Amino acid sequence: FRFVAAELKDEWVTELRARHAGAALAGVVGDVSTEDGAAALWEAAITPFGGVDHVVVSVNVPVRSRPLLEFGAQELSQVLLGNVVTHFVATKVLRPRLPDHGQLIGIGGGTADFIFPQQAHISMGQAAMRMMYRGAAKEARSGAQVHELMIVSMVASEATKDIAQPDWITNEEVGRHICAILDAPDRFPKPVLHLRSRAQVGQPEAEG
Repeated sequence: FRFVAAELKDEWVTELRARHAGAALAGVVGDVSTEDGAAALWEAAITPFGGVDHVVVSVNVPVRSRPLLEFGAQELSQVLLGNVVTHFVATKVLRPRLPDHGQLIGIGGGTADFIFPQQAHISMGQAAMRMMYRGAAKEARSGAQVHELMIVSMVASEATKDIAQPDWITNEEVGRHICAILDAPDRFPKPVLHLRSRAQVGQPEAEG
């Protein structure tokens, strides 16, 4: 198992190394807000192991809940830049560099079709991200596959540990589900995949 962690804090990489003793693990710092930055990140990522087979893009900017029309145009543009354009840049730059058997998976949220109170800006970004990944997958007629994995569940993480409920999906379970997709891509053929519950981890979503 070889893993390149990009844009992680040093303490996170140290923790990952401790938890996965014996695994090949490298941490690199990069930037996917520009095409040049994404290309430089690729070069830094392939150095430790000589290549990269798959890419998982999990990028967003934290924005507090607030009414949509309280945003200024420039501020909203910055939110969409951080939550959508970064995924576009990563897909445009990194996907062509992957081997034909590779996969690029973007992690998105599940509110593309509904809006929580004072979170319309988040739903806008998630809807745009979904269509971006659909478009990229449709245009990728050969070479590495493109998917979005929409997490249609609350996620128990370091940020939500104080409020997490037992039925919430954990970060580790999201990781296991991604590994299942990478290990058996024929079982997960759709451009937009959904992870809806802990019971589904490692399994394709039910049809219908």
